[in-house]
Amino acid sequence: MTKRKSIVSKILLAIVALTLISCCFLGSTFARYTSGETGSAGTSVALWDVTLNTSGQTDITATKLSPSIDNYVGGESKRTHSTGKILVATLTNNGDVAASVTITVGAETIALKEGSKYDATGYGNNAGALTGSGASQWQVENLFSIKLYQASTDTWSSGEEITEAISLGAKSGGGATTVYIFAEITWTSSDDLQEVTSDAIDTWAGQNVASVSYAISYTAVQSSEQPNA
Repeated sequence: MTKRKSIVSKILLAIVALTLISCCFLGSTFARYTSGETGSAGTSVALWDVTLNTSGQTDITATKLSPSIDNYVGGESKRTHSTGKILVATLTNNGDVAASVTITVGAETIALKEGSKYDATGYGNNAGALTGSGASQWQVENLFSIKLYQASTDTWSSGEEITEAISLGAKSGGGATTVYIFAEITWTSSDDLQEVTSDAIDTWAGQNVASVSYAISYTAVQSSEQPNA
Protein backbone atom coordinates (compact mmCIF):
# COMPACT_ATOMS: atom_id res chain seq x y z
CA MET A 1 0.00 0.00 0.00
CA THR A 2 2.81 2.36 0.90
CA LYS A 3 4.53 1.59 -2.36
CA ARG A 4 1.32 2.31 -4.32
CA LYS A 5 0.91 5.72 -2.59
CA SER A 6 4.47 6.60 -3.50
CA ILE A 7 3.88 5.82 -7.18
CA VAL A 8 0.64 7.85 -7.27
CA SER A 9 2.40 10.79 -5.62
CA LYS A 10 5.16 10.72 -8.23
CA ILE A 11 2.61 10.59 -11.04
CA LEU A 12 0.70 13.59 -9.61
CA LEU A 13 3.92 15.55 -9.27
CA ALA A 14 4.74 14.75 -12.88
CA ILE A 15 1.29 15.95 -14.04
CA VAL A 16 1.62 19.19 -12.07
CA ALA A 17 5.12 19.75 -13.47
CA LEU A 18 3.92 19.19 -17.06
CA THR A 19 0.99 21.57 -16.53
CA LEU A 20 3.29 24.37 -15.33
CA ILE A 21 5.69 23.84 -18.21
CA SER A 22 2.79 23.88 -20.73
CA CYS A 23 1.49 27.17 -19.30
CA CYS A 24 4.95 28.67 -19.57
CA PHE A 25 5.26 27.78 -23.25
CA LEU A 26 1.75 28.99 -24.14
CA GLY A 27 2.17 32.24 -22.19
CA SER A 28 5.36 33.38 -23.83
CA THR A 29 7.09 31.47 -26.56
CA PHE A 30 3.92 30.50 -28.47
CA ALA A 31 1.83 33.64 -27.89
CA ARG A 32 0.35 35.55 -30.94
CA TYR A 33 1.99 38.81 -31.82
CA THR A 34 -0.26 41.76 -30.85
CA SER A 35 0.18 45.51 -30.79
CA GLY A 36 -1.86 48.54 -29.75
CA GLU A 37 -1.87 52.25 -30.51
CA THR A 38 -4.10 55.24 -29.82
CA GLY A 39 -5.61 56.99 -32.87
CA SER A 40 -8.55 59.25 -33.76
CA ALA A 41 -11.56 59.36 -36.07
CA GLY A 42 -12.93 62.67 -37.32
CA THR A 43 -14.37 64.66 -40.21
CA SER A 44 -14.23 68.16 -41.58
CA VAL A 45 -17.36 70.31 -41.39
CA ALA A 46 -19.32 70.88 -44.62
CA LEU A 47 -19.06 74.56 -45.49
CA TRP A 48 -22.23 76.68 -45.22
CA ASP A 49 -21.80 79.81 -47.33
CA VAL A 50 -24.88 81.41 -48.92
CA THR A 51 -24.81 85.13 -49.71
CA LEU A 52 -27.03 87.73 -51.34
CA ASN A 53 -24.78 90.34 -52.88
CA THR A 54 -26.14 93.73 -53.95
CA SER A 55 -22.76 95.41 -54.28
CA GLY A 56 -22.16 96.68 -57.79
CA GLN A 57 -25.69 95.84 -58.93
CA THR A 58 -27.92 98.40 -60.62
CA ASP A 59 -29.88 100.47 -58.13
CA ILE A 60 -33.44 100.19 -59.35
CA THR A 61 -34.34 103.48 -57.66
CA ALA A 62 -32.00 105.20 -60.13
CA THR A 63 -34.24 104.10 -63.01
CA LYS A 64 -36.79 106.73 -63.94
CA LEU A 65 -40.33 105.41 -64.31
CA SER A 66 -43.37 107.14 -65.74
CA PRO A 67 -46.99 106.10 -66.28
CA SER A 68 -48.15 104.63 -69.57
CA ILE A 69 -48.89 106.89 -72.53
CA ASP A 70 -51.77 104.67 -73.67
CA ASN A 71 -55.27 106.08 -73.89
CA TYR A 72 -57.67 105.58 -71.01
CA VAL A 73 -60.03 102.63 -71.40
CA GLY A 74 -61.42 102.34 -67.89
CA GLY A 75 -62.75 99.51 -65.81
CA GLU A 76 -60.37 96.62 -65.29
CA SER A 77 -58.26 97.57 -68.33
CA LYS A 78 -55.72 99.53 -66.36
CA ARG A 79 -52.80 101.19 -68.07
CA THR A 80 -49.41 99.88 -66.93
CA HIS A 81 -45.78 100.72 -67.56
CA SER A 82 -42.73 99.10 -65.97
CA THR A 83 -39.00 99.50 -65.53
CA GLY A 84 -38.30 96.17 -67.20
CA LYS A 85 -36.12 93.53 -65.58
CA ILE A 86 -33.22 95.12 -63.70
CA LEU A 87 -30.45 93.16 -61.96
CA VAL A 88 -30.60 93.95 -58.24
CA ALA A 89 -28.77 91.08 -56.50
CA THR A 90 -26.66 87.98 -56.99
CA LEU A 91 -27.48 84.94 -54.88
CA THR A 92 -24.49 82.63 -54.42
CA ASN A 93 -23.96 79.28 -52.72
CA ASN A 94 -20.25 78.64 -52.17
CA GLY A 95 -20.92 75.93 -49.62
CA ASP A 96 -20.83 72.16 -49.61
CA VAL A 97 -24.55 71.63 -49.04
CA ALA A 98 -27.57 72.76 -51.00
CA ALA A 99 -29.88 75.48 -49.75
CA SER A 100 -33.51 76.46 -50.03
CA VAL A 101 -33.59 80.25 -50.22
CA THR A 102 -36.65 82.41 -49.63
CA ILE A 103 -36.45 85.94 -51.02
CA THR A 104 -38.62 88.50 -49.26
CA VAL A 105 -39.62 91.95 -50.49
CA GLY A 106 -40.07 94.43 -47.69
CA ALA A 107 -42.50 97.30 -47.39
CA GLU A 108 -42.69 99.87 -50.15
CA THR A 109 -41.00 103.17 -49.33
CA ILE A 110 -42.06 106.29 -51.23
CA ALA A 111 -39.94 109.39 -50.78
CA LEU A 112 -41.61 112.69 -51.65
CA LYS A 113 -39.75 115.67 -52.97
CA GLU A 114 -38.89 118.37 -50.47
CA GLY A 115 -41.94 120.46 -49.62
CA SER A 116 -44.43 117.94 -50.99
CA LYS A 117 -47.14 116.39 -48.86
CA TYR A 118 -50.14 114.16 -49.39
CA ASP A 119 -53.71 115.43 -49.36
CA ALA A 120 -55.78 113.93 -46.55
CA THR A 121 -58.74 112.96 -48.74
CA GLY A 122 -57.09 112.69 -52.14
CA TYR A 123 -58.53 113.25 -55.58
CA GLY A 124 -62.10 112.41 -56.51
CA ASN A 125 -64.67 113.59 -59.01
CA ASN A 126 -68.11 115.05 -58.99
CA ALA A 127 -70.14 114.59 -62.17
CA GLY A 128 -66.90 114.29 -64.13
CA ALA A 129 -65.25 117.28 -62.48
CA LEU A 130 -62.06 116.74 -60.47
CA THR A 131 -62.26 117.33 -56.72
CA GLY A 132 -59.51 117.52 -54.12
CA SER A 133 -56.23 119.40 -53.95
CA GLY A 134 -53.79 116.50 -54.24
CA ALA A 135 -53.34 112.74 -54.19
CA SER A 136 -53.64 110.86 -50.91
CA GLN A 137 -50.92 108.58 -49.61
CA TRP A 138 -53.13 105.56 -50.31
CA GLN A 139 -53.70 106.64 -53.92
CA VAL A 140 -49.96 107.03 -54.56
CA GLU A 141 -48.91 103.82 -52.81
CA ASN A 142 -51.38 101.86 -54.93
CA LEU A 143 -49.71 103.03 -58.13
CA PHE A 144 -46.57 100.96 -57.67
CA SER A 145 -45.86 97.25 -57.38
CA ILE A 146 -42.78 95.04 -57.64
CA LYS A 147 -42.03 91.52 -58.85
CA LEU A 148 -38.79 89.55 -58.53
CA TYR A 149 -37.40 87.17 -61.12
CA GLN A 150 -34.52 84.71 -61.21
CA ALA A 151 -32.21 83.90 -64.11
CA SER A 152 -29.02 81.98 -64.76
CA THR A 153 -27.16 84.91 -66.33
CA ASP A 154 -26.55 88.49 -65.23
CA THR A 155 -28.15 89.90 -68.38
CA TRP A 156 -31.87 89.32 -68.69
CA SER A 157 -32.91 87.18 -71.63
CA SER A 158 -35.16 84.65 -69.96
CA GLY A 159 -36.08 83.50 -66.48
CA GLU A 160 -39.02 83.03 -64.19
CA GLU A 161 -40.88 84.96 -61.55
CA ILE A 162 -39.90 84.10 -57.98
CA THR A 163 -43.04 82.78 -56.33
CA GLU A 164 -41.50 80.19 -54.00
CA ALA A 165 -38.19 79.27 -52.40
CA ILE A 166 -35.22 79.01 -54.73
CA SER A 167 -33.35 75.68 -54.76
CA LEU A 168 -29.68 76.59 -54.74
CA GLY A 169 -27.38 73.62 -55.28
CA ALA A 170 -24.06 73.10 -53.52
CA LYS A 171 -20.90 74.15 -55.31
CA SER A 172 -19.69 71.59 -57.81
CA GLY A 173 -16.25 71.10 -59.30
CA GLY A 174 -14.88 73.84 -57.09
CA GLY A 175 -17.28 76.43 -58.48
CA ALA A 176 -20.08 78.24 -56.68
CA THR A 177 -23.73 78.00 -57.67
CA THR A 178 -25.18 81.38 -58.63
CA VAL A 179 -28.67 82.71 -59.33
CA TYR A 180 -29.23 86.27 -60.52
CA ILE A 181 -32.12 88.24 -59.04
CA PHE A 182 -33.97 90.79 -61.17
CA ALA A 183 -36.65 93.25 -60.09
CA GLU A 184 -39.36 94.94 -62.08
CA ILE A 185 -41.39 97.87 -60.73
CA THR A 186 -44.69 98.61 -62.46
CA TRP A 187 -46.72 101.83 -62.47
CA THR A 188 -50.41 100.94 -62.71
CA SER A 189 -52.74 103.88 -63.26
CA SER A 190 -55.89 104.10 -61.16
CA ASP A 191 -58.16 103.46 -64.13
CA ASP A 192 -60.91 101.90 -62.04
CA LEU A 193 -61.67 105.54 -61.27
CA GLN A 194 -62.77 108.03 -63.90
CA GLU A 195 -60.18 109.27 -66.37
CA VAL A 196 -59.92 112.73 -64.85
CA THR A 197 -59.16 111.27 -61.43
CA SER A 198 -56.71 108.67 -62.70
CA ASP A 199 -54.76 111.20 -64.73
CA ALA A 200 -54.67 113.64 -61.82
CA ILE A 201 -53.16 111.00 -59.50
CA ASP A 202 -50.53 110.08 -62.10
CA THR A 203 -49.67 113.74 -62.66
CA TRP A 204 -49.38 114.47 -58.94
CA ALA A 205 -47.05 111.48 -58.48
CA GLY A 206 -44.87 112.63 -61.38
CA GLN A 207 -44.57 116.07 -59.81
CA ASN A 208 -44.11 115.10 -56.16
CA VAL A 209 -42.61 111.59 -55.83
CA ALA A 210 -38.82 111.48 -55.73
CA SER A 211 -38.33 107.71 -55.53
CA VAL A 212 -39.93 104.36 -54.82
CA SER A 213 -37.87 101.66 -53.14
CA TYR A 214 -38.17 98.20 -51.61
CA ALA A 215 -35.88 96.32 -49.22
CA ILE A 216 -34.96 92.81 -50.36
CA SER A 217 -33.88 90.18 -47.84
CA TYR A 218 -33.40 86.43 -47.84
CA THR A 219 -33.52 83.40 -45.59
CA ALA A 220 -31.47 80.32 -46.50
CA VAL A 221 -32.15 76.85 -45.06
CA GLN A 222 -29.97 73.77 -45.54
CA SER A 223 -31.58 71.28 -47.94
CA SER A 224 -28.95 68.53 -48.37
CA GLU A 225 -26.40 66.62 -46.30
CA GLN A 226 -22.78 65.55 -46.55
CA PRO A 227 -22.02 62.80 -47.22
CA ASN A 228 -24.93 62.14 -49.53
CA ALA A 229 -27.42 59.57 -48.30
